[in-house]
This record gives sequence, C-alpha cells and structure tokens, in this order.
Amino acid sequence: IELVNDSGTKGDNLTNDANPHFRITVPGDVNEVSLSIDGGVTWVKAMQSSKSGVWNYTWPKTLADDDYTLTVKATDNAGNTVTRTLDFTIDTTLSTPVIVLDSADDTGVQGDNMTNRTQPTFNLQHIDDDAVRVTVSVEHGGGVTTFDATKDAGGWTFTPPTSWGAGDYTLSVSVEDKAGNTSHSASLKVTVDTQIGIDNIELVNDSGIPNDNQTNNVRPQFQVTVPTDVNVVRLSIDGGKTWFNATQSSTSGVWDYTWLADVGEGKHTLTVEATDKAGNKATQQLEF
Repeated sequence: IELVNDSGTKGDNLTNDANPHFRITVPGDVNEVSLSIDGGVTWVKAMQSSKSGVWNYTWPKTLADDDYTLTVKATDNAGNTVTRTLDFTIDTTLSTPVIVLDSADDTGVQGDNMTNRTQPTFNLQHIDDDAVRVTVSVEHGGGVTTFDATKDAGGWTFTPPTSWGAGDYTLSVSVEDKAGNTSHSASLKVTVDTQIGIDNIELVNDSGIPNDNQTNNVRPQFQVTVPTDVNVVRLSIDGGKTWFNATQSSTSGVWDYTWLADVGEGKHTLTVEATDKAGNKATQQLEF
C-alpha cells in the first residue's frame, strides 16, 4: 500500500494533500480492492490501472487534518479475502512565522528597529513544532543571502555570522514542516547605525573676542550642531551630575539651550552628550 502523494520524507506517510491518493499492489488474480478510513463502517472501491495487479484510489472528499488508519481489503477470483492497514497523516496547515529584532539589541527607541549592534539577534516566532527547516533571507545592497536559523531551549533565533556594516537590512523567514508545507513571514526592515558625532558647540552669547568662549552673560546660551538622526542632546556643567535637555530648533540638526539659573564667574567646562535614534552616544566638551 503506497501513499502516492506523500509530501514529506518518502515513506513517512505524511501528506499536505487533503485528497490522498493510494496505490495498492496485489496478485494478478485479485478482482476487487476496497478501502476504508472509518474502521470498516464504509468502503470505497479502488480502480484497476492498466498495469495488472495495480489498483488506485484518490479520496474525492477533502479530509480534515488528522491521523488516519487506512484499511485495504482485497478479494481474488476464488473468493479469498485479505486485509492490511496503513497509518497516515494529513497536515495541510502551517503557521505564518514572524521575525522581530531582539529587544536587547533594539538599542534605539524600543520598536523602531534601529540598532548599533553589528551582529544583532532576531527572534523567530510562531514556528510550529513540526518545522524541519527554518531559514532567514537577508537583503542588503541589492543582494540576498539565506541562512539557516538556530533552535535552542528558548526557541528559534537568527544572529548574522559576521558583522554587518551600517545601512538598511530587510529580513524574512521561511518555514517548511514535515509534511512539506511552506510558510513565509512578512519582511522586517532593520537599520544598523554605529556612528555618531557632535559637529559643533557654540557659545552664542560670546561677548569677548569672537570664539574665545568668554561671556559677560551669567546665563550662557549654547547651540549644538549634530547629525540629523540625533534625538536627544543634553548638557552639564558639573561633570555630569546634573543634565539639562536642549531643544531642537527649526533647523534640522541644530539644538539650543540657555541656562535658566545664573552661572557663577570663573572657568567652566560644558559637557554635551548626544544620542541618536540607534542608541549611539557621543560626548564633547567646551571650556568657557
């Protein structure tokens, strides 16, 4: 007895076809072959093929996903009868997988899929237990590379085997189960950003010689120029004990802060810290 449309490993009697096709090989003098999947309550008759001793039957009604026992009964010209059984499984469904950037590697705002990690880890979700192959395709720079995912006690994950450079990466997951079903995830776009800098710090109300960073204003005003993907700029004049957030101006990449309390006379060290959307940080100082 052969399950012709066995779609898994050959001979495992697992199919993703809800209309299973069976082929029965019997002696040439057999004149009737009947099949049942309900324990013999109902029988259907196979059709003899053009080849002697070979009979075929395809279930006309769609069968639900489940385990079944097929009973085959063969009768020859002399009235002898023999039965044999075959266990088989119908599996036509496979969950749609999902790929997400691991929260520990989402170093920017959670959920923005920006990272400053060059080998970020991705979690693969909704992977059925009967999955036999899980792959991750990575598109970058016009090329696509496919990798096998890894399964451990925590589930399926993917970490690139080599460091990624800065840029955008588009990932998707493909899953195949034992029955040969395949399913594909929606794509996920991730940005790797490892660089940040502070372009300029200016004491706006410099009242002495230009750019000597001396002022007679006890409430100094500073203007900080940074890359446009910076989303936080803060300032400190006490060595980082106290921080104040600058305000982004109408000009992209330009941030302003005016001290709200009088600053005493003397030399001071301004520390500026900038953080971008990927979580990269840069600091720079200005003596005034």
